[in-house]
Amino acid sequence: MGISKTVSGYLDGFSCEDADEWYTRYGPPFDHRSSFWDCANTSHAVCIDTAEKHEGAASTRDLWHAGTDVDFWQWDLTSTRKLNFGPAGGGARVHIWNKHWFSIGDWPVTLATQANRYDSSPLEALYTTSGNEDWTLKKHTLTVGGFLYLALWIHLIPPGGRYFKNWVDRVVISTTQYVTVTGLTPGQKVELHRSSDAALIGTGTCAGGASSVVFDVDGEDYPEQMYMKVYGTDGTTLLETTAAYSICGGDTWEWTAEAGTMTLTRADFIIYRSSTSGTPKSTAIVANLKTLAGANYPSASISFSVNAKGTVSPSSDTTDANGNAHTTLSSLSSPFGLAVVKAQWLGDVNVPACSAYIVVHVFYDAEVSDSSVGFQLYVEGYPLDFVSGKYGMNGQGKPESFEVELPEWDANIIPFGLVSIYRKGVQEFAGVYLTPDRHLSDAPRVTLAGLDQTFLLVDRVVDLEIYSGKTPAYIVNSLLTSFDSGINPGSLEVTSDVLTVTITSETMLAAIQRVCDAVCWDFRINLNRTLDIAENFGGLPSGASFTEGIDVFDLDATSDYSKVANWIRMVGDGVVSTKQDGTNIMDQGMHQLPSFQTSISSQSTLDIVCQALLDLAKDRSETEVLLAHDTYDPGTFHPEDTVTVTAASVSMAGEYQIKRIERDMTDANFVLLELSNRLGQYWELDEAYRRMVKDLSV
Repeated sequence: MGISKTVSGYLDGFSCEDADEWYTRYGPPFDHRSSFWDCANTSHAVCIDTAEKHEGAASTRDLWHAGTDVDFWQWDLTSTRKLNFGPAGGGARVHIWNKHWFSIGDWPVTLATQANRYDSSPLEALYTTSGNEDWTLKKHTLTVGGFLYLALWIHLIPPGGRYFKNWVDRVVISTTQYVTVTGLTPGQKVELHRSSDAALIGTGTCAGGASSVVFDVDGEDYPEQMYMKVYGTDGTTLLETTAAYSICGGDTWEWTAEAGTMTLTRADFIIYRSSTSGTPKSTAIVANLKTLAGANYPSASISFSVNAKGTVSPSSDTTDANGNAHTTLSSLSSPFGLAVVKAQWLGDVNVPACSAYIVVHVFYDAEVSDSSVGFQLYVEGYPLDFVSGKYGMNGQGKPESFEVELPEWDANIIPFGLVSIYRKGVQEFAGVYLTPDRHLSDAPRVTLAGLDQTFLLVDRVVDLEIYSGKTPAYIVNSLLTSFDSGINPGSLEVTSDVLTVTITSETMLAAIQRVCDAVCWDFRINLNRTLDIAENFGGLPSGASFTEGIDVFDLDATSDYSKVANWIRMVGDGVVSTKQDGTNIMDQGMHQLPSFQTSISSQSTLDIVCQALLDLAKDRSETEVLLAHDTYDPGTFHPEDTVTVTAASVSMAGEYQIKRIERDMTDANFVLLELSNRLGQYWELDEAYRRMVKDLSV
């Protein structure tokens, strides 16, 4: 369990140990003869006093008149320092330590704010004092706001040998004089202590219908080292911070029980604002609480809360015989974005306090496709105009990025919002918005970027799962259902292969990738946020064709010789196999490659695997990047499908498999295809090799 600062109340402040922090303005008449002042540096109307101070190394003191018979007036002398007093309208709290002394009489000294360093009158007096006074903490709530100047005003010191001194030290500007602790359940008590002497500053109990307590710390010399104690509704101590925190007026701190044995599930990943036609507008939320041994825990009171994107009802529920507590998340009429539901259990002697969170996307409205439009862009169901953009697609589960340029910034854009891109009325891309790039030099141009839905798997961590003798389909299904990422199980091909694997502190993407790699399988994420796994996704002839001089605009054919190997030495468990291709050696020269299959102890088996690898590696890999005019209906071809390409200039003629598709959002009839021409040899041998390795349990 822990407590963390969510809002800092500290606005500005300074230690008063540097004269250069102050600006000076003199009002006439002013006699600036240095003999009258006890500080050598007369470029400032203040000096640094290391002998007299409230704290630290020094304080700031005004220059003071030391003459006895000089006819001297000091009129309207101001020493100013710029500070941030917070938003317009004021309300900020000022703490200033002050001391002053007069040799004769009782003359006013004012500390005030002014609009700029050259004003001759204050906007607001923070305090006006006279007479002799030791170090005193002066306090004031500002009615003005913004970036203003703190001004030390010395008024009308008459002649006759008057002496005066005025010291200022440790100036602090905070948003308020209160400290708030949130994340509480009615009946919970919180104590705030000063660290230096363990003194109790305040005690607060969360009232019914509330989720926070507030402490007035105006009597403290904040920012100050403090610590907290948090109690359960039954008086059990849930938290006593072992380390002191620097706490200031205006701070908000949130108490959160650590992740433990509670999980949250939701019926719907997306709901819609209550003011729209989209459905559903609410979703069921279930909290499941277990003991440390993994048994369902009944009769536990679970509290529910949500951020400003929705409401939950009821706000608390008691777990049933299955350890489940229930609530319903409902949307509001206006806000949309990420509704975050929190469930909290305060703990008892059987199950420690714990908390859990779950995210539901509240869409602006249902997305409406339009076949008459080249491209459409939505973020959280909110339609956006755009100038240009591009996105990519592949069928191998690899993350793809998107980038879209907007004509201007739109404050409704939701970070981590779900992105949909439609082409000619058909959705072709689904992703997550992650990166805004706003350009000052050519404003108001804005670029939005992010990843496809693979990010949802990157964004979720598997803490600890141990699988023994389970099929890949079982493991992937378990991961997707146990660790809710928004991606659901799709078509999970069944195989007789079983795995024993431990997954700990890995992203979902890394865990699923590892399971598929173990049996040489592929996975892919579909537009409807489902995940498929299979030995291969094949790919069918699409019927689409592109011809040089007709609909091919550019074609880049690249041969890669870097991975060519025509002599392979494979080391097994106590056996070695060496295979070579004489024809290619004579043609290409000798290119050797080592390989290790230490789980194979059979010579004949190792020879088969070694030969399969040689057949894969002995010829160059060729890829083609094709830019073409695409007038086919959306959905005609997908990654892994084949298209026919005829381009005599680069010796291309035949079927080629699509490895990746990229779209430029300036024209819906253009497409960039990354192709591979090793269909007959490479892919058949590749799958044969995969099957050999899998069947041999390598």
